[in-house]
Amino acid sequence: MANKENKSLNETELENEKNTVKEAETSVLLALYMGLFLGMIPVIGFPIIIPEMGGKILFIGVTLGIATFISSFFVGSLFGMPKRNNQKGTNNSFNNSLVEISDWLSKIIVGLVLINLKEIPFYIFALVEYIRVASNYDSQLLNVYTIGIIIYFGFLGLFIGYNYMRLVLSNKYKYADDNLVRRELELLKEKILEIREENHLKDNKIIHFQSLVQEKEQLTKTLIDKLNEPLMSNANVQTVIKKLITADEAKKDNQNQVLHLDKMIDEAKLKLHKGLITHNDDPQKGQWKSNAINNERELKATVIEEAKGFYKVKLQVVSINPKDNPLKNGDLILFALHNTFGDSPFKLVKIDKQSAELNFYCYGSFTIGAFADNGSTELELDLAELPNVSSHFKTH
Repeated sequence: MANKENKSLNETELENEKNTVKEAETSVLLALYMGLFLGMIPVIGFPIIIPEMGGKILFIGVTLGIATFISSFFVGSLFGMPKRNNQKGTNNSFNNSLVEISDWLSKIIVGLVLINLKEIPFYIFALVEYIRVASNYDSQLLNVYTIGIIIYFGFLGLFIGYNYMRLVLSNKYKYADDNLVRRELELLKEKILEIREENHLKDNKIIHFQSLVQEKEQLTKTLIDKLNEPLMSNANVQTVIKKLITADEAKKDNQNQVLHLDKMIDEAKLKLHKGLITHNDDPQKGQWKSNAINNERELKATVIEEAKGFYKVKLQVVSINPKDNPLKNGDLILFALHNTFGDSPFKLVKIDKQSAELNFYCYGSFTIGAFADNGSTELELDLAELPNVSSHFKTH
């Protein structure tokens, strides 16, 4: 709707400009015809009363009138020459050379007229005398005839030239220049529309890609939740402990084992609480003495990228001196994971064959803490610091 209204307004403006130019041209031409008609009456009338030299005087009068009219018409057009404003920064630039020349000539003519103002009548009389001598007609009437033609057609040409340039040609120049600018603006509008359409398509693609990424992340989280084993909650700690401890072990040292596990879980919860305050995005960071090796125990990890944004992590706690300081088979290792793994993101793994191993899936790196030796040994490993892992894993 807005484009149609703008087009209709532009068409109306163009039509008005055309009508204005036609009306101005008609009025100037009527003034010219009337002026020529009135001027030709004495130009033709005087030679008629001179039968012996009428044709010669008529030819001289017409020639002098035409020369005077054309020269004064040129001077009038110089004074009426329109000026254009060239704005910098636009692609379209109008040529103002003729305008500058007309400005110079106008100033020169005005300057010469002012300087030689007293001499102008003598120049006119000299021209009149020259025409009288050249025509071999010795009469003062010829002088009056010549002066009348010069003054009348001089002012007529000046008047017609100024008004024709000012009212007709200037409007035609403006009309042509406006059309040029209008065409350039239309091209610019088309380019702007094309750019907007391209940006709109790019925005749609970006939105589409973002939705795909969100869907992929959501799918990854869902798969991780499905694949990871259920984690401990506050309600089933004792149930997990009972499953991990064999009947024989329960008979021997059940009470001490439970006490150690309760203590480890309480301390792990306290570390998680502190970590959420200091490192909300990675709460286990710096809470487990920041070492992967301690008391000849080592926390190791292997990351396998099964798909971008979908990783399988294998954790191990082993002894680096299995001969003199081995891990005790049957003891429990507590792994503290990221808080997004549940309300109590801890897993208990039984040591078997000098190693406690835990496998789970995730979609990014985080810090893992671990208790060994019934809580006397603390281990910490930042998965982002592992070698041979992708930059995507490190930053997510």
